[in-house]
Amino acid sequence: MALLDEQLVEEWLNRQNFFTMRGIKCGVDEIDLLAIRPASEGFECWHLEVQISYRPVGYIGGDTSARKRTPDELQTGVAQWVEKKFTSPRKVKRRNEVLHGANWRNFLVHAVLKDEAELPLMQQLGVELIPYRQVLHDLCKDSKNKSSSAASGIIEMLNFLQ
Repeated sequence: MALLDEQLVEEWLNRQNFFTMRGIKCGVDEIDLLAIRPASEGFECWHLEVQISYRPVGYIGGDTSARKRTPDELQTGVAQWVEKKFTSPRKVKRRNEVLHGANWRNFLVHAVLKDEAELPLMQQLGVELIPYRQVLHDLCKDSKNKSSSAASGIIEMLNFLQ
């Protein structure tokens, strides 16, 4: 399902005139999506991580056990996740190899989280949030823009159900 979710997010970005790169290797890790589009002064650059779950069993940041985390554990887990996904020296270096000196914005595309308290903590650490529901809604209402990607066919199926 993760691949399909990333394809749909990529289609959503392409329809907004972003050039996208998906699954960029970064050592043993990867960057889900980098998106770049021309802006009035240079380029608009987005680093997106796609974390889609409808029945989450674990937390995004840190501990995967079912027990409730303390506020300190929650803060620490989210900070570690943000560092791993966006701000580690390896990720920064890899983004700069794609477009040196760019000002990258960090985004999380998400569905349901086990603990919604993670979201404001991510925002405090500079991660902008995009609800997956919004991505799907935008794709379904945009019937004019189509591509030849597999995601475009899935969007047509979703629209057929409406």
